[in-house]
Amino acid sequence: MSKVSYIIRTIILAALVVILSFMCGLKLIQTQIVDGDKYLELTQTTYTAQQDIEATRGMIVDSSGKVLNSNKIVFSVDLQKAFIEDGTENDIIYRALKVLKKHGEKWNDSLPISTSKPYNFLTGKDSAVNKLKKTLGVADYSSAEDCMYWLYETYDIGEKYDEQMRRLIAGVRYEMTIKDFSTKNKFVLAPDIKDETVQDLKELSSLISGIDITESWERVYLDGDISAHYRGTVGAISAEQYKELKDSGYTINDVIGVSGIESAFESTLRGTRGIRTITYGSDGKLISDDVTKQPESGNSVMLTIDSEYQKLIQDALEYHIKYLQSPAAVKDYGTKYLREACQAGAVVVLDVKTGGVLAMVSYPNFDLNEYAEDPEGVMAQEYSPVFNRALKGTYRPGSTFKTITSIAGLYEGKIGLSSTIRCGHNYMYYAPGFVPTCLGWHGSIDVSTALMYSCNIFFYETARRLGIDALAMWGNRFGIGTDLGFELSMETGQMSSLELYEEKGLDWHAGDIVQAGIGQCETAVTPLHLAVQAMTLANKGVRYTPHILKSVYNYDFSEKIYDAEAEIGEDFSNYPNMTAYMNAVREGMKRVAKRDGSLRIPGVGYVNAYDYIGVGVGNVAIKTGSPQVSSNVFNGTIVGFYPANDPEIAFGILLEEGEVAKYMVANIIKAYVSGTISTHYDANGVPLAPL
Repeated sequence: MSKVSYIIRTIILAALVVILSFMCGLKLIQTQIVDGDKYLELTQTTYTAQQDIEATRGMIVDSSGKVLNSNKIVFSVDLQKAFIEDGTENDIIYRALKVLKKHGEKWNDSLPISTSKPYNFLTGKDSAVNKLKKTLGVADYSSAEDCMYWLYETYDIGEKYDEQMRRLIAGVRYEMTIKDFSTKNKFVLAPDIKDETVQDLKELSSLISGIDITESWERVYLDGDISAHYRGTVGAISAEQYKELKDSGYTINDVIGVSGIESAFESTLRGTRGIRTITYGSDGKLISDDVTKQPESGNSVMLTIDSEYQKLIQDALEYHIKYLQSPAAVKDYGTKYLREACQAGAVVVLDVKTGGVLAMVSYPNFDLNEYAEDPEGVMAQEYSPVFNRALKGTYRPGSTFKTITSIAGLYEGKIGLSSTIRCGHNYMYYAPGFVPTCLGWHGSIDVSTALMYSCNIFFYETARRLGIDALAMWGNRFGIGTDLGFELSMETGQMSSLELYEEKGLDWHAGDIVQAGIGQCETAVTPLHLAVQAMTLANKGVRYTPHILKSVYNYDFSEKIYDAEAEIGEDFSNYPNMTAYMNAVREGMKRVAKRDGSLRIPGVGYVNAYDYIGVGVGNVAIKTGSPQVSSNVFNGTIVGFYPANDPEIAFGILLEEGEVAKYMVANIIKAYVSGTISTHYDANGVPLAPL
């Protein structure tokens, strides 16, 4: 190698060394100075916790869009595990409770022990007491004082706090335990606090870590006394529900629909939770706090119910029941009304063309807001106002069932359109051992006339000819004793049959068939079943599935997601001669309205109820019933539809120990036609007439 080449190579290598050294220096500067904090952070252990962000619940509105169940924005005080240093929990709770007490706020504390000495277990809290003892691991015989001792020991609640505050801290710490307080689950210390409380707590949270003031929603029940029985309420998820639903994304702090529409459409209304991701270092300092997934509001539900019509039917039912308790009822109908026996009832009105519920009323009524505030107090009120008689009450249908016996007898060929059966007051087929009777002596009558007079003898004989199997089959076709497919929880009732008797361990007697034919025996229906029966008659054999959902929208109603479609549960309208058979029954029901429509109106005199309200007596079809409850107690039932020749609405009425329900029909129709009802009160607000 020449001397020149050697020098050149040496220069090149030296240059490379200088360049590489320069590049390494730059990299070192980048690592140590520019990205120093980043790499220092990586050398530390980091912890990440994810928390759910509650989604806003969808709204519930009526068929016109009037809001029924909605939300309001509220502030709550939360404790965040990720920001609380071990051993500081009690001090943080102490300082937060002082602020809450100052402003008269409530906080979450379900400890079943009195809040002051001498400590005692709260009455009626046996299940909660057992859970407390199990959580603490103490003996079953441990006293409340024993439990308080172990709560103080478990949560290290020292005597630096006064005794009352020790008890309050213990209650919160125990609540945090049963609510699974962790970095994944925040603890809601106090929901829905006042604005002035928010300000004080925000100042406190700036001084100590772990307290978080968050914005959330709370359910609002507008016009809480309208449709209270089926709108439903929301509430805290129970431990049992959480076990079942935690795999579906629910948390122990969740709010869930607990009744009515709120429960039935829980998956629609609920929405999708967001995610809050919190990252902090091993030194406890916050590294990041981000919303990594935005929550999605739940969808809103539109019902088939019209709130204004619903309110009118509520008023009409209440008015009629109060009339039955008034002196006017005694004057009009005799001394048997001098009592306060009728205290409850129900009305259901359906859209004949779709099966949609237009009104569904149960009396006594209640207010959802009162119930949400004090459920036990409302449930303890007289005559069980929370009990939904329209869906949960089961009653004998009585003579309303004769419409079904008529169709069954005609179709099965046991009676004809023009054939007659003679009524001589006594039914002698089973004589002398069993001789049921009729209220009248009607002579030889056809099916339409038998319905008009509600002749027991005619339907005794028709049912006997049919036999229980055929009668039960036709009862089921009309929905009696079947699951109607309604969205809300309801009773299926029952249809008298040999299978039912065997299931109940009852003996079937030959004469039972005649009682089944007039809606007695073991047959039991809800008022919704009565309305469905009426709808099926109105449609000449088409039984739609009753429903209360009209449409589903996105949260703010800017987009319709889908409409509920009418579904047919049963269709026998095309059976041979069914139109003629239905017309004969409908004619009988029209005659009932004509025959039974007369009543006395103060200052007017005796009028026909349907002429009085302006719809015409020939345009109404009804069948009444007085099913026997005991030897001297009867309910009142009705099935019917309007207009008689081209029906639009069908209805079922039930009065517990109440009669002359036929006069309620006029107000149901008047409310539908004119948006008003007819009432007559004296100066003291006591009803003077059925209308």
